[in-house]
Order: sequence, then C-alpha cells, then structure tokens
Amino acid sequence: MPAAIRILSLCAALVALGCASRPIGDVNLERGKAGRALQDIAVAQKGAAAVAVISTDVGRGLAFVVDPDGYLITNRHVIEDADHIEDITFPALKPPRSFAAVRIVYIDPSRDLALIKVDVDAPLPSLPLATVGSAPIEDYLQAKDRVLLLARPGEDEATGPGGKPTTGFVARTGDVRELAVYNPAVGPGAFFGLSQAVRRGQSGGPVLDRFGRVVGVVSWTWKHRVGGYAIPISEAAQMLSELPDMDTPAEQSARATERARGFLKALDGGDLEVARRMMSPTYSRKIRQRTMTTIAEQLPGDGRAAVQQFVAALEDIVDSEPEGAEELPFSKVQDVVLRTGTRGFMEALGVEGALSKDQVISFFFEFAQAYVGARFFAESDADTAMNAAMMRLQTVDAARTFAFAEATGRFKRGARLAVERLEIVPGAYAPHAVVTLRNQDPDGKQPATLVMQMRLEWGDWYVAELQTAGG
Repeated sequence: MPAAIRILSLCAALVALGCASRPIGDVNLERGKAGRALQDIAVAQKGAAAVAVISTDVGRGLAFVVDPDGYLITNRHVIEDADHIEDITFPALKPPRSFAAVRIVYIDPSRDLALIKVDVDAPLPSLPLATVGSAPIEDYLQAKDRVLLLARPGEDEATGPGGKPTTGFVARTGDVRELAVYNPAVGPGAFFGLSQAVRRGQSGGPVLDRFGRVVGVVSWTWKHRVGGYAIPISEAAQMLSELPDMDTPAEQSARATERARGFLKALDGGDLEVARRMMSPTYSRKIRQRTMTTIAEQLPGDGRAAVQQFVAALEDIVDSEPEGAEELPFSKVQDVVLRTGTRGFMEALGVEGALSKDQVISFFFEFAQAYVGARFFAESDADTAMNAAMMRLQTVDAARTFAFAEATGRFKRGARLAVERLEIVPGAYAPHAVVTLRNQDPDGKQPATLVMQMRLEWGDWYVAELQTAGG
C-alpha cells in the first residue's frame, strides 16, 4: 500500500475512533484514553503537576495546562474583573515554578471559560481531556462516576504528618451527582453537579475522572447546598474551536466586520443579552465608574433617602413571598427598577441632568438583581445582601449593562443600521476599528450616519461606543 494511502487510512481510523490529539490554532489538545482506571493517589499526583494557582489583584483561582507550550484553561470570572494578574504558580512542581508575564489569549463572552498563555523555556506537564471535540457529556461521563478535585490546603489541612507544612494541593474525591443543571446567571448550557464541597479559590480547576482525564472545569457553587458545579470539558474544546483568526490585518478586518454586523443583528432581533456581552470591557469599566461616581456623590445628601426607599421596596418584595417559594419574583423587581427612571426619582436622587434615564435604570437593575438574589436564594441578612450588590456593581458583567445603556441611547430602537465602511486603526497597545453605520430607513428622528468604535480585547473585537457622525 502506498505511503499516502496508508496515512489517509490512518487518519480515517482516528476520526472514526476519536482523534488522540487535536490541534486548534496554536493549541494542541490531547485526548486521554478510557483504559485502565487509576488509584486516587495516582490521579492526584498526575493532575497536580499541571494545575496552577492564579493570583490577581482581586482574588485567587486555579487553571490547568492543556498544551505543554504554556496554554491553560481557567474560568472567565477568575480573571475578568481583575485589573491585572499578579502571577501564575505551579506549587506541585519540584521545584515550584512561577510566571509573572501572563497573556490573556481569549475570554469566552458567554461561557465561564478563558484561555491564557505563559511563555515557557521547557514544556509544562499537561492534562489529557476526556474529549477534544463537542461530544455530548454522556459520551465520557455518567451520573455516579467517581471524580477528583484538587484544591489548595485549607487551614485544617495546612500541616501534614509530623507537623510538616502541606505543599501543592489536597485531593477531594467524590462522584457526579447529576449531569444537567442549568443556571443562566453563570452561563448557557448544562453544568454537571459534584458531591464534593467546592471552596473559594477552586474556580477554574480541573475535574478529573478515574482515568486521569479532565471531564470538567469547576465553576460555581450554591451557598446552602453541598457540592459544586462544573462546565463539561466539551464546552472548553468548543470554545477553543471558536477562537477567531486574527494574525493578519485582513483577518482582523474581516472579524471586526463580522462582529459589528453581529452586534447590529442582535439589536435588530431583540437579542439584547448577546449585544450586551459584545460591549468592550475597558469602555464598560469607564462608563460604570462615571455612573457610580455620579450617584455616590449624592448619597451623603438628599440622594440617600431615595436609595433607602428603593431598598425598602425590594425588602417588601422579599417579605411578600410565601415561605418555601422557589422562584425569584423578577417581574416585581423589574417594576420597582423601572420607577428609578422617572423624573421624580432622578430628581430625588440628585442626578437629573447628570445621568440619562437608561443609565440610572441600569445601575439599579444590577443592584436589585444581586440584592434580591442574596436575600431570596442565599437567605442573607440585609447587610450581607448590600455587600453582594456592591460587589456585583464592580464586575465587568454589570459594567457592560451601563455601557450598553450608554451606547444604545444614541439611536432609536428599530433603526435599520448597516455597516457601510470599516477602517482598522493601529494603536500603541492594540488596534481599534472605526465602523461607519448607515441608517437605511431615515425618518427624521434618527441620524443618517453613526460611527461605532470597536476595540480589540481579550482575543476578539468588542463595541466601545456609538457616536453621531461628525460629533
């Protein structure tokens, strides 16, 4: 048999069986075998060497190596709200290794996932995945399967036998409780449940099966429920397959045009959540800071009474719900939030003329979602719920709500906008795009031309702001 035919036959066989490895852009994923099961200690030792601790200016999380060249997967929320990553450390390596220079390759706008990169002078230990494609979770994981999590030692685990300090990680064994749990507040699709308690700082870590393969990424937990929840690893493989190609100016221009049209399509179709997630993180933080500063300036004076009345209205909603109710009364919350956009409330708050109606509503919308959620689901007291609301306002996700209100306030809903021209402008740190939009249905109420600014951040193009052409 000729060599070329033998190679083609081998490739066909690998496709049929599921490829042992799969290159996605610069990342080469290894698929692990479901062969001989390993002892827990072997799974933990093998996995720990490839797991890193991410330290940022706002907290800590975990990540794990998927490519020996220095590519790691973690949660979006581990790094999204940080101003900078301080370092990434591999405590289980001998000797431990630490990296101060970390590049964010891509942050998934919808899934709680991100890809980061460190520059290495020698290959890092990496973990095989249960699948390197978008396979159904049932293909590699079942309810009651034994799984293992890695975590940094807690206070009760800080010393080992003989009083020696514990280094590296501690392993927590358990099993898969359920395969399909939905929480739109965290991300789309189904998560799977774990019996192990998930503690603060474990986010972004791998869920390992008895073969030592990664089957999921630890993502979230509920305060009053034992266990935690993870993203199926096939979702991470799908994220990597969606990484846009932007190595050349032509590829950057094509992707920027695609994203601009996608933003307009989402607005036109009423898919506002998709459009909101396309707002620039940097620009969103800027708008959030301006909005919060303007409101905060009024709180020492008359504005405090308006905020207190708003919180009292939220408390009335929580108190009115029957004991044991499982659904959060968002329709009632929405009614209260919409009242903050009235002229009377804005005057009482002291921001009439300083902030738009949409900006005020977006602030109190994000505040109320977090406050009522903490009071209703977590059964937190009022002070704890207030802290949860203030923490929510500091997130990029909340900031995007402010920026979205600011940007879309530039044009009337229902305006038929189309991309007329796009120009890539080089920048000192990253290029930005200037997109000229043409209103295809001028009615005298909407400017005929708008300009949309876009920024290249986190591996993709994001909408920064909309401006009236010429001003």
